[in-house]
Amino acid sequence: MLMKKPRAVSRICAIALAITALSAHAETESPSRLASLDPAATGAPIAATPTPGEANGAQQVRLRVEKGYLKPGYENLRVVRRDHTMNNVAGQVALNVALSLVTRSVVVTGSAFSKDDLAGETLQDLKGDPVLANPATSDLRDALGDVASDIYRRRVAAARATALQDGSTPEEIAEASRMPQEADTPLYPGQWHLVYENLSGTDEMFRLRFGAELGRPGFMRPPSGCAWQSEPIAWTEWQADHWQRLRDERAKAVASCTKVLAGTPEKFW
Repeated sequence: MLMKKPRAVSRICAIALAITALSAHAETESPSRLASLDPAATGAPIAATPTPGEANGAQQVRLRVEKGYLKPGYENLRVVRRDHTMNNVAGQVALNVALSLVTRSVVVTGSAFSKDDLAGETLQDLKGDPVLANPATSDLRDALGDVASDIYRRRVAAARATALQDGSTPEEIAEASRMPQEADTPLYPGQWHLVYENLSGTDEMFRLRFGAELGRPGFMRPPSGCAWQSEPIAWTEWQADHWQRLRDERAKAVASCTKVLAGTPEKFW
């Protein structure tokens, strides 16, 4: 019996060491295991779930471009020349003569129009060049997307802070933290024309004109709008250096309309 006691003692020590090792292993694994559990079930505080913008760098909110009243083909630059006005006037005169014969009226006036309303023609010299694209469908849309992204990040941060304090579920917190992919307010392209300056004379001076609107009109709330035009510039200068002046003026148009439309009150975005 005396010879068996040391074996019993050593067996008890071995069991104790095994239990200690298992406990230590469980302690090292418990943080990762608990992290996989529902915080609400474990009683642990809810960890801050990063928003998509935080997780992916800088998620941008896109602006939705709607053509509105624009006719097909207005996505690209149009050139309005003198003969477009003359043809329009001649068409109205012919219509007036026809109506006078039908109505036996001495004078039948045609509806007034502006050269800015004329469709013009496409600029074939730069076909396929990005500079022809209506800036509202590209550069202006992207620039205002940066503004919209800042606004929506602030909204998401406020919504998330509220959700973390008002007893919202983890799912509701995640929803409050989600950045939208698209802004609520639409962007409407406007005029994107090179328009002749003078109907009479022989000069070939043209202005570049651009406009856009932001926001769907509502009751007693027109959309925000911008309208920009260049100085009158000779046609040969527009063409010089592979239309470099057109590229420079296009950048000015985008910068001007971005500044104007970025000032739209946040509640309208």
